[in-house]
Amino acid sequence: MSKKIDELLDHDYDGIKEYDNPLPPWWVYLFIITIVFSVVYMFYYHFTDMGDSQKTEYTKEVKNWDDKIAALAAAGNSELTYTETDYAIIKDEAVITSGQAVFTKNCVSCHGVNLEGGVGPNLTDDYWIHGGKMENIITTILNGVPEKGMITWKNTLLKKEVLATANFIKSKYGTNPPNAKPPQGNLYKEDAQ
Repeated sequence: MSKKIDELLDHDYDGIKEYDNPLPPWWVYLFIITIVFSVVYMFYYHFTDMGDSQKTEYTKEVKNWDDKIAALAAAGNSELTYTETDYAIIKDEAVITSGQAVFTKNCVSCHGVNLEGGVGPNLTDDYWIHGGKMENIITTILNGVPEKGMITWKNTLLKKEVLATANFIKSKYGTNPPNAKPPQGNLYKEDAQ
């Protein structure tokens, strides 16, 4: 079988000419496969009840997690409940280092490496938007501040990670890092706890 000779079309545009060569067969077959796949996909997900829509999948996933959390809460899981003993400040170096690791991984982008603030507030001064007590810090970490862009961490972090992070934040109180963000929130003194 001889190779087909390249054929030029009889039109040109500003001296640019175009060949009239067929596409490679693998490309044509791939194109046909994508068309067939799209028809099957549309039929399966949009015209029958065989496949779940994105909205249905999302609703199922949310319900699944809500059920898991409710089951854990009903069983009295200590991961979901915080008591007065959890609000005690721990000065253990291992806990602080663990909290620093969690903070570095999740919080630095908004609060800065030295907790000086950036998008988020400065966490080393006497001013707190959502309260400076250990209980307030833990609650803020757990529930986030969605209206200001801080996500909730209660479904992502373990209880020990939340407590370690809160203790790390408390350990940095009064460190006065360079380039600290101006005070935001209400005045809170550490000895008032």
